[in-house]
Amino acid sequence: MSLHDILSGDFYSSYIKQGNILMLSEGRRGIDNYVGHLTMFLDKEAYERAGLVGKPHGVKGNRGIKPRWSHSSMVKGKKGYDRLIYASKNAFSGAVTWLFCNMTSTVPDPDPLATLSPTSCTSNLSITQDIDALVPILTPPTGTSEQIARDELEDFSSELYEWLALVRLQSPRILQGDSIDPYLSLYRIPNGSNPAKICKLSWRGFFSPSWTRQTLIGLFTVLPSKTWFSFSTTTFSKGIAGDNTECTFLRPPNRLGEYLMWEVRSHE
Repeated sequence: MSLHDILSGDFYSSYIKQGNILMLSEGRRGIDNYVGHLTMFLDKEAYERAGLVGKPHGVKGNRGIKPRWSHSSMVKGKKGYDRLIYASKNAFSGAVTWLFCNMTSTVPDPDPLATLSPTSCTSNLSITQDIDALVPILTPPTGTSEQIARDELEDFSSELYEWLALVRLQSPRILQGDSIDPYLSLYRIPNGSNPAKICKLSWRGFFSPSWTRQTLIGLFTVLPSKTWFSFSTTTFSKGIAGDNTECTFLRPPNRLGEYLMWEVRSHE
């Protein structure tokens, strides 16, 4: 579907004005024209043909156009909105593939999306069981003074986050008996690690924040307090550099009501 299909007709009325959806177009940041959540990254030629107002973005001078639907100039019938419609007809008329996520359980009847030949995608659960891992100490240290405690906690948090990241990547560096040449990898599991079997569950797809929240709540519900678990989510890239925003949550064993959280933000 084209950008004009989104900004006009029944799709606009049902999903953009009244619905609650997420959409992301195909394309490579910094190379192709790329439309994200209220953001358009355009090359110079497309920007000039569109006639929109933007600002340089990135080292190549691409333009970042951020339409604000609630702003008066972007309301249907206003000058800003009319310029966007003009651009969608003349500069961005080609059809592209989109990721689409309806964040509510309500589907319009009739559904305007049905006329656009959508392909349903299901994110299947991937389970990796009985990973023979060396598990570091998962409970935060306690220091004799406030400064010592802060320094120890920073070191502990950095090492633990690195280990959790390697688990998500299914790296052999966290396995029992790993004997990688130190010239190839200098990583060593923190002192005090113990052998244990762990399980990794993962999904890949275009998810709403509410799904993520409910999944985390479900872990609290089904796992006893003596059991530790970690939960991580990663966003799609929002910048030219291709970096992501990530949030990792850890509940240590036998520490009811105590949690650790790491938030990694992209540079853009």
